[in-house]
Amino acid sequence: MAAGRTHDLINLSVLPVAIYYLNPENPIGFIGGYFIGTFFLSPDNDIFHSKPNKRWKTLKFIWYPYTKLFSHRGISHIPVLGMITKLIYLTLIFSLMSAIILIPVYFYKPDLFLQVDLNPQTMKEYLLHPFTVSFFFGLILSEIVHVITDIIYSAIKKLKVL
Repeated sequence: MAAGRTHDLINLSVLPVAIYYLNPENPIGFIGGYFIGTFFLSPDNDIFHSKPNKRWKTLKFIWYPYTKLFSHRGISHIPVLGMITKLIYLTLIFSLMSAIILIPVYFYKPDLFLQVDLNPQTMKEYLLHPFTVSFFFGLILSEIVHVITDIIYSAIKKLKVL
């Protein structure tokens, strides 16, 4: 398995090629998603002391339950499914943290809260916005490059042993 620095360098070297050939509709969203996927939402989030988890600094603790739920090179190393799992996990964690903080505030000062319109049409517009779609594809591509790097690295390692 390749080291964290190797993954970072390979992922960064693939990015310009990906932008050139894929020509994403929103390059800024794509690059943002790719960077976040490379440095913060890596398939290696399933290892508590991994480089991507260390980059979360004081919020690193949120990955501890994830490392207990998912084994290394398990679901987190399946492109698309791994990223969706991490995004759902983060949504649940941040929702729980928000509820813990905001519920007491709501009961103390309910007038501080604004009504949020979450109708299906508005949500669809946000989710299908070119920035959001490009961002998601950047996340996914960074994960695919990571997994391919692991596969190639493992194959080379096996060849050297034989």
